[in-house]
This record gives sequence, structure tokens and C-alpha cells, in this order.
Amino acid sequence: MEPIYCPWEPASFLFISSNVPLLIHYSHYVAIFAAAAIALLIFASNPRSIISRLFVLFSSLFITWALLDVILWATNDPATVMFAWAMQVLLEPATYAVAFLLFYNYLHREFPSFKINLLITATLLPLIIFLPTQLTLGELYLSFCETAEGPMAQYYTYFANLLFVSLIVYQAFKHIPKITDGARKRATKFFVFGLVTFLLTFTSGNIISSFTDDWTLSQYGLFGMPIFAFFMAYSIVKYNAFRVEVAGAQVLVVVLWALVGSLLVVEAELLTTIVFLTLIFTTVSGYLLVVSVRREIEQRKEIEQLVVTLDKANARLKQLDKMKSEFVSIASHQLRSPLTSIRGYASMLLEGSYGKIPAKAIEALERIADSSKHMVNSVEDYLNVSRIESGNMKYEMSDFNLRDETEKVIDELRQVAMKQGLLLTFRSDLNSKGIVNADIGKTRQALHNLINNSLKYTKKGSVTVTVGEKAKGKKKTIWVAISDTGVGMSQDTMDGLFAKFSRAKDANKTNASGTGLGLYVAKQMIEHMGGTIYCDSEGEGKGSTFTLELPLQQ
Repeated sequence: MEPIYCPWEPASFLFISSNVPLLIHYSHYVAIFAAAAIALLIFASNPRSIISRLFVLFSSLFITWALLDVILWATNDPATVMFAWAMQVLLEPATYAVAFLLFYNYLHREFPSFKINLLITATLLPLIIFLPTQLTLGELYLSFCETAEGPMAQYYTYFANLLFVSLIVYQAFKHIPKITDGARKRATKFFVFGLVTFLLTFTSGNIISSFTDDWTLSQYGLFGMPIFAFFMAYSIVKYNAFRVEVAGAQVLVVVLWALVGSLLVVEAELLTTIVFLTLIFTTVSGYLLVVSVRREIEQRKEIEQLVVTLDKANARLKQLDKMKSEFVSIASHQLRSPLTSIRGYASMLLEGSYGKIPAKAIEALERIADSSKHMVNSVEDYLNVSRIESGNMKYEMSDFNLRDETEKVIDELRQVAMKQGLLLTFRSDLNSKGIVNADIGKTRQALHNLINNSLKYTKKGSVTVTVGEKAKGKKKTIWVAISDTGVGMSQDTMDGLFAKFSRAKDANKTNASGTGLGLYVAKQMIEHMGGTIYCDSEGEGKGSTFTLELPLQQ
């Protein structure tokens, strides 16, 4: 027995048939182009974003619905009609559900709560359960290839659509006023207005057609998608919505191309209406394109001017930096000579080279000697900074025992620790000789800076210096850890600790003599010799540990 078909010829390529009015092609393909353009633009800007993926899903559901609708008009196969119609009944509320998820995620930067997700699932579940039953679609009328809609298709579907639109409007009125960023607030308003306009026009056209049996009217509802694309493109051009890095004008160009190109196939009686709609969209879109281009030209001019200004400022800064380094170097050299003389004569006086010194004068001379020593160290730090920045720091590399040199530095500073009432101890966990290849003088200076820093910022307790070694792959390193019971540091302080002139918050309350250069100089010198220096602390008031590492030779 020959199968019975609807009374027109079979469709070519599923979509082409004499039964399909040209209005269908116009309304559907323009909407499809608009949906695809805006989705691809947003997705291409950030493929990993949840919002981008939801946008693609939203557009894909709508595009699939639109293509199935064209097939419904084109096909004369009853089985295809039943399948396409049933799928449309499911896809339409699913599109609205994803639209709500899209807006919610854009508004809150997160997915809805479990209760809201449960509401969405409960709303869509009856459509899935009753999809293959007569509650969705009933008899098929072969005379005009239409099916009788059941209550699920004719009532429940539109209830679900309006429910999701209501949720979007509720979220918009409740949360948009709370947005503090002005640009984002305006972009969100355009987003929700375009989205709600599309959803309402889409569902209103279907509702009217469903109850009047005039399915031509529903085709005008699809023009809500180009309107939505227009608002999205405007938000991208005007407010950089969705953080799209390319111009939203591309969407406008694609939609305009679809609108103008479709005029070639429009029926004569519809030409006036279609030209009017196209003219409105072209006028507004053209204005946006001009605004976008004008803004890009103005920004380019500003950037070019800024580049010129920055080049001049950069050249001037380099000149000032060079002058500063030269000044510091000259001033430091000029200061070091008289300070060395002061320190030398103070030492000779204390040693009795000029005869016996009265007891009252000894304490004054000791203060002069200590102060001059501190000033000499400060001047040496300034000189080292100048050498490091100018690239004139010279390193004399040789093999030496780091363990022995560390112990010597500790012996030199033990008197300082005793004066402060601190216990300075040393221990070794080495299994090797502890030989390194580095500049012995600069390594000693780095160790001196690190240990002296711990002594400065430890009011009571101890400073423990430990030497050990560890393996890094096939290479071994020797490390010197200086642990104290001092003021400790926060993470913010540690992040900027080794910068020039950097000191911990409220450091002056513990020690007012620091310049903020010792740690910077130590780190720069050790790193130049292939090592590293880093610090660790459990927090303020919990002490600190500074660790120096160098490659181990043997």
C-alpha cells in the first residue's frame, strides 16, 4: 500500500518546497543569522566562559527550533511533521529555560541555587514525560498537514515560557539596581530588555497562531531575535558587555547582510512591510556603526599621542635614573673617605695610640666608632645599589667552604647579639664539605646582611643559623637558614620585602636604623652568582626564616 502524503510535492533538501511562503524564509533565516552571529562572537571572545557556552546553547536551541519550523512547512511526510512538531514543543520551553540560566549567570556570575534548578527541572519534566503521548500532539490532518495540539502543547508550553520570562524580569528588577558599576548596569539593562523583547515576541506569535490556527502570524515573532542581536551588539560596542575583544559591529554587519539579501526573495505584497522593517534596523545599526568607528578613531589618536608622550617621559626617566645613579656613586665615594678616617682615629684613640683616654670619654668614643661603622655600612649599601643598577658590580668567583665562612660571619656578629641580649647559635647538617663557587666577599656580605637583619628585628629570644644541603634533580644545593624569634611578617610584607627601600609595616617601632637596602643588595648579588634568597614567616609576631641557597660543588 502506498503511503499517504500531504497534498504537495516532497521537499527538496528538507527545507525547499512550494508550500513554504517566502515570508517564512525571510523571518527564519534572518533570525538564524542573527542568533548565530551573536553567539559565535561572544563564544570566540572567551570559549571557556560559562556565559559564552550558555549563549551558544541558547542560540543552538533557537536555531534548531527555527529550522524544524521550516521543515514543517516544507515537508509532506506525516512522520516528519509529527517528529518536528513534537521536538518544537520541547525545544521552545527549553530555549526559555536556558535564556533564564544565561541571564542569571550574567547577572550573578554563578548558577542559580538548588531550589531554582529544581523548579526549572520540574517545569520541563512533564514535557519530556508526555512528549510521545496525545497530551502533546493528537491527530494529524493530511488535508493541510497539521496536527491537533494537546493541552501540553497548547497550554503548558506557553505557561512554562511565561514562567521563565517572569523569573528573568523578577531577577532584573531585584538585582540590577544593586549593581554599582555604571557601565555594567547599563549593559545589563540592554541585555535584559533585548532578551525579554525577543522571548515575548517569540511566544506571543506562537500563542496567537495556536489559538487562531493562522500560523503566518507566528512568523513575525521571530523578528525578536534580530532585535535581541541589535541590543547585544549595542551593549558590546557601547559598554564592552561580555568583555568581547572584537567589535560588536560585526554582528550588525552580518544581520544587515541577511536583511538586505533576503529582500531579493520577498513576495511583492510583503515588500513594503519588509522594506520598512529593514530600513528601521539599517538606520539604527548604521548609527551604531558610525559611533563605533568614530570611537575607535578617537581612541587610536589618544593612544598615538600617549605613545609619543610616554616615549618622551621614558627617555627623561632613563636620563634622571642615570643621573641619580651617578650622584649616589659620587656622593657615596665622597662620604666613605671621611667616615673611614673618623672610624680609624676613633679606634686608635680607644686602643691608646694617643695616650690614656679618660673613662668618661671612652663611652663617647665607642658611640662615635659604632655610628661611623653603621654609616660606612650604609654608604657601602648605596654604592652596591649603584653598581648593581649600572651593571658595574664585579664578581671574583672562586671555590670556598660556605660552612666555614658562615661560622666566621656569626663570630663577627656574636658581640652584637650579646649586647642586645640575644642568643646567636650555629649548627650544621651538612654531609659534604660544603664547597661552593662564588665571590667569597660578596657571599659573606650577603650572609652578614641577612643575619644582621634578623638581629635588628628580634627584641628577645634567639637567632639560629643552620647550614644544610638538598638535592634538586641531579644537582645539589647548599642552604643557610637564618631563623629568628622576631617580629615576623604578613604575606603582603614578604611579597615586597626584597625591593629597594622596602621595610616591614611599623618597622621603625622595632629598629629605626635600617635603610631597606640590605636585603635587596644580598638577593641581587646571590642571584647573580646562580643562587637565590627567599623568606618565610607564619605571620606577624611569629618570627621569620631567611634562606640563602647556592649550587653545591662537592
